[in-house]
Amino acid sequence: MSAPLLKVSGLTKAFRHKTGFFARPTSQLAVNSIDLELAPHERIGVVGESGSGKSTLGRLLLGLTEPTEGDVWFEGVNHKERRERDWKAFRMRTALVQQNPLSALNPQMTVGQQIAEGLLVHHVCNRNFAYERAAAMLERVGLPGAMMNRYPHQMSGGQRQRVVIARALILDPRLVVFDEAVSALDVSVQAQVVALLRSLWQELDLAYVFITHDLRIVRHLVDRIAVMYLGRVVEMGDIRSVYAWPRHPYTRALLASVPSLDPAIRNIEPPIKGERDASKVSTGCAFRSRCPFAIDRCAIETPELRHVGGQQVACHLADELPKSIASPGGTLSPRTAVAQEMAL
Repeated sequence: MSAPLLKVSGLTKAFRHKTGFFARPTSQLAVNSIDLELAPHERIGVVGESGSGKSTLGRLLLGLTEPTEGDVWFEGVNHKERRERDWKAFRMRTALVQQNPLSALNPQMTVGQQIAEGLLVHHVCNRNFAYERAAAMLERVGLPGAMMNRYPHQMSGGQRQRVVIARALILDPRLVVFDEAVSALDVSVQAQVVALLRSLWQELDLAYVFITHDLRIVRHLVDRIAVMYLGRVVEMGDIRSVYAWPRHPYTRALLASVPSLDPAIRNIEPPIKGERDASKVSTGCAFRSRCPFAIDRCAIETPELRHVGGQQVACHLADELPKSIASPGGTLSPRTAVAQEMAL
């Protein structure tokens, strides 16, 4: 078995807040003790509600944010041991695709200039060859080379996202983090970008982390999935296994929240009731106040990730819950049909 391309151990990030001059600073755990491995050419999805720590995790993986605790290894080198020249080499081997392509692009530079910029900054080739490679990369992501001289505002949202992907891939990175890369696009354009990512992954020696809250999209793009809630990974496993039998109540609720195209199915009640409570992160299960299956043990003992079936799950009742996404009373809601339909 080959060594992991990326390895994360005990990764934690706490942000300090101070609301007033005399107020005592408080800290909030955005990422809490995460362990993760990513093999070469593997794809993993990170899903969860807004505020679950997904984007912070992505920035920690790329060394854009310094962790409070824990370690990140890329190609066997710890981020903490990297010197300035090592970081430059690391930047050539990794890339980030952000959520909003318009804000990610410089409005004063042409598309060609922005795609070729990485080649010039890292002195990979001269300017003429850099622009030739940029034009070829544009065509590779499905845009004509004639768009090299256009500015971002002269392009559609889907075209701009393809430009951002071309810019991320121009240096042939081994790892790309996609942070909500398709959430700002309409459904038809999303389908085009998903097809593009799948074809590029097959062509290139590329591993990626796909961060999203959209479970409709992620199932078509990754091999494994990690579900985050208030900074912790609560379930991780093969994408087909998790969709077929979600072991954590939070994963079940996320799958049940996916809307159905069947007009006969109406989502009457929300699958998750209540608000996230960050005060419950330190003791017990952070999801207990919103979980219909919670027991007394959930308030006392923090569940650790453990193997249940083919997944890793942080839930005391993971091996006791039924396969179907049922309510505590045992009846199936309309959302259950949606989740079961997705698992097929």
